[in-house]
Amino acid sequence: MDNSNRGNWRGPRQDYGGRRPYRQDRGRPQQPRRNPLPEGFSLFYVAVLCPGPIEQKVAGFKNYMHNNYGCRAAQKSPAHLTIIPPFRAEDELMSSLAGFVQTFNIGIVPFDVQLNGYGQFGERVLYVHVPESESLNQLEKECMAEFESKFPSIIFGMKPDFNPHVTIATRDIPEGRLAEARAYFEQHHPISEIFTVSELKLLRLDKGWWNVIE
Repeated sequence: MDNSNRGNWRGPRQDYGGRRPYRQDRGRPQQPRRNPLPEGFSLFYVAVLCPGPIEQKVAGFKNYMHNNYGCRAAQKSPAHLTIIPPFRAEDELMSSLAGFVQTFNIGIVPFDVQLNGYGQFGERVLYVHVPESESLNQLEKECMAEFESKFPSIIFGMKPDFNPHVTIATRDIPEGRLAEARAYFEQHHPISEIFTVSELKLLRLDKGWWNVIE
């Protein structure tokens, strides 16, 4: 792998109060979850993980959304910036995928990323905002190019434009409640953090939870 261009990269659970829990599923029968993956396949993604103190803070935000709005989806993954979005691959490729990430990490020149304020995608996603970062954009561009060259057979079900953010709640926010939730965080939990990016991690979905693969 050619690392010649890498030098351009400069660089306990909290209680957030609120109302009684909002239950979206109250009165609805629980349906067993269907596994859309063929036997021997799993879902993976590659990401920058937020360091411990930021992870704990964001976990507190997710707990608030769960307790007050019934949001669960974002709790299943650690606080992160997605670099390679979720993709389906054979389980037998897991060691090769992990090896790719470890090799790619060798060429990363550490750089700082900032988290500042909040944002949203429509009425579906609430997140911690990541200001524009040329170093992060370059990281994603090179990682994706090398990944697609290494694993040309892997097809993405959905590959949106790169728009780094740290998710607080996604897909399961009750209709019409996102603005209220965002206003709460902006008023009571203004956020401004900086952390250093020095490595990527591979994560795999296992029984509904995203776990780091070393």
